[in-house]
Amino acid sequence: MKELSPNLGEILIATARLLVAHGLVARTWGNLSRRLGPHSYLITPSGRDYEAMTAGDLVEVDFDGNYRGALKPSGERGVHREIYRQRKDAHFVIHTHQPFASAMSLCGHDLPLPPELAARVGAKVLPISRYGLPSTKKLARCVGVTIRETGARAVLMQGHGAVLFGTDGAELVSLALDLEQLCRERFVELTGVHPVSCTLVRRFERDDFDLPPQILHLFMHREEAGAIIGDDDPLLARFLSGGLRAYLDDFSQLIGLRVGKGLGANLVFGRKTVYFLGADLDEAEATRQVAYKNALAACVAQVSGAKAIPLVDGALMRAVYKMKYSKLKDDGPDAD
Repeated sequence: MKELSPNLGEILIATARLLVAHGLVARTWGNLSRRLGPHSYLITPSGRDYEAMTAGDLVEVDFDGNYRGALKPSGERGVHREIYRQRKDAHFVIHTHQPFASAMSLCGHDLPLPPELAARVGAKVLPISRYGLPSTKKLARCVGVTIRETGARAVLMQGHGAVLFGTDGAELVSLALDLEQLCRERFVELTGVHPVSCTLVRRFERDDFDLPPQILHLFMHREEAGAIIGDDDPLLARFLSGGLRAYLDDFSQLIGLRVGKGLGANLVFGRKTVYFLGADLDEAEATRQVAYKNALAACVAQVSGAKAIPLVDGALMRAVYKMKYSKLKDDGPDAD
């Protein structure tokens, strides 16, 4: 990799950590990039935790898809390349998995923007691109078409997340936060559901003393689980009786196509509580975050009529994720 301009890598990583701190991405999900010149860009690698990432982990990619570096670039590099090819004013790109924006990607129509946000986005609406499987050419094409048709510098990707571009990372984080607040307001208007910020959340590890009987029962049936989180959030409780289907890509990848009261998944519905299982508390928390976001999306779908992730697509994403996760777990970090 050629020598970078001063602090370019550090700026990219600092921006990534801002996204994590604000809950716009989690673990290794999402991705960021910075244009290097007319034919290449620097992007975050696949499967690296942002808190542990260094400038040496970043990967240089050219517009033909060739890359240089010790690590593999993010699987969504095609979306970044499409944006840089189209927009000469794009110098920084962030792809987030922010909860309310992801959920509102299923509302079925572009979201009108107030004047101040419209000026920052460069369009009168926050547009929604058509669905494409993660890391595919179709997803990149759909985003490209939406940007060409609307001129918007921010796009919701149906069933997936958001992508924003501009000249400065901090500016894009600020815009992502303001769009998330807008999407939260639109979510409440559309669904009538008012998410609560304070819920009863309990965390357990296998070697804890005095575990409650229901937690012991789960540990007995799931020998690979090292941690369990129980959550009484009323949003999740809406799906206790009927279960929760996958409406977002990362739910189908991490959890599956549908979950209910069975013990086969890393999400288990109890009588009053939803339990999230993982190898450790970090993994259980990631499952909880993804399930919460998918529950928001399910509420939107109940109003808009949006369909759940198709069986074939969901099964494919789940299989690829499990295969990729196992490989990366053997190498060290986990997948995205």
